[in-house]
Amino acid sequence: MATYKHILIAIDFSENSDRALKKALQLAAESQAKIELIHVVDIPIYPVLEDLAVMGMPGLWDDEIATKLMALSTDKLKQIADEYGITNYKTVEGIPSSEITVIANLNKADLIVMGFHGLSGLRTLIGSTTHSVINNAPCDVLAIKLDC
Repeated sequence: MATYKHILIAIDFSENSDRALKKALQLAAESQAKIELIHVVDIPIYPVLEDLAVMGMPGLWDDEIATKLMALSTDKLKQIADEYGITNYKTVEGIPSSEITVIANLNKADLIVMGFHGLSGLRTLIGSTTHSVINNAPCDVLAIKLDC
């Protein structure tokens, strides 16, 4: 089994990410790895008109909602970090799968740990954040499934 030095844990505040955090903490303790938490706020963009949105025209960016989402997410992530004694954590905005892989690369993480939701229906066709991270990560990815 590989020994990891820097573990990036992607948190989405779900039960799956809670299990992923606990597993990552166990792995970090075994290998004395540095832990980093990340939460990515996927800021909603509201289309002006449905036709314009379909044509690729930009939607409306609501700065007030974005600011509130970032503040709430940062507070919640800080609570989790404090609970587990983790000092390295960050909330960013963007596309979760992209931001997770970019931060893993920039911070030289050698393992990403994240929760995984089983796919069904349309999500099977379009994929998930976890699948995208697995396919694009610069390092190993451990996906923790809730029902295992």
